[in-house]
Amino acid sequence: MLRILITILVLMSCMTASAQTDPVSGFSNKGIAFEFPGDVGIDEDPRVIFNEDFEELTLDRLRERWETVRNSDRMSFDREVPPRSVGRQSMLFRQLAEEGTGADLYRRLDEGYERVFARMYVKFAEDCEAVHHFGTCLGGNYPGTAWPSVRAGQPTKGDKSFWVGIEPFGKKWNWDYYTYWCEMRGSPPRGQTWGNSFIHDETLQVHRGEWICIEMMVRMNDVGRSNGELALWIDGRLVSHLGQGFPRGKWVFDKFYPGQEGEGVRWNHEKGDREHFRTAAGGDPFEGFRFRTVEPLKTNFLWLYLYLTQGTPGHMNRVWFDDVVVATDYIGPLVSSKAN
Repeated sequence: MLRILITILVLMSCMTASAQTDPVSGFSNKGIAFEFPGDVGIDEDPRVIFNEDFEELTLDRLRERWETVRNSDRMSFDREVPPRSVGRQSMLFRQLAEEGTGADLYRRLDEGYERVFARMYVKFAEDCEAVHHFGTCLGGNYPGTAWPSVRAGQPTKGDKSFWVGIEPFGKKWNWDYYTYWCEMRGSPPRGQTWGNSFIHDETLQVHRGEWICIEMMVRMNDVGRSNGELALWIDGRLVSHLGQGFPRGKWVFDKFYPGQEGEGVRWNHEKGDREHFRTAAGGDPFEGFRFRTVEPLKTNFLWLYLYLTQGTPGHMNRVWFDDVVVATDYIGPLVSSKAN
């Protein structure tokens, strides 16, 4: 009975929220979290797939919800929590060069979904060194796996897998995507494929020493079409949305630059060499994503990780995670009280 009542209330709130949909992006301006101050009770919303607040007493209890827990000796609960959180602790990942690359948390999301949003809070220590790779990561494997299954340097297979990470790129500390799928672009000298990126905004800086709300969206394509989409919010602000025909920009090998036009370059795998081209005025429309070639491949995993390969010996790099929510609709940042 309670579940039915909640569903009715959610449907009513969705009808109200539809009037507050951004006309450009199509996303609601108020997410699920708006209805659950401090995220209290958010896991009862039928749109929520998974919720992790790291309020467990032991790592053994945490393992009950995560299928892969790598290097748990480099994880610990910590009293640092985001503003507006009602929790008492977060998850801290640590990395020392003498001990290796970091740690991972990974789990499947049921049988998978056509559209998935993942929101989480992250914080990098003020003295954290440039990371090699970092997850907030959503993706899919068919069949599903209980562990991360990614292969660097080559496209995924459209009937097998894809994955999308949100990373602070290198020493520049700029937020961007790191995306693997079957039609990803290659780069010199041999056309090898590394994670493709799509923002390249130097003002989109990671603020170390502060909690940051990251939310990403993956929408699967229809089989036979390239109408898959990605979106990214930082602290509740939509900073990127890509789909079939938008935005306009240009490719430079494995990097798409929104808003840019003119001379572009791509790797031609048939020729085994680069080829130059010119875009239309204002840039060429983005092609969209063909994440899959078979219907059963869906977004079915969540992966949090820290992978840092060249830390300074003796220096501890620290990254915190908290208030993770995965849902089928936009979630939004934590709120402390309902707005009028």
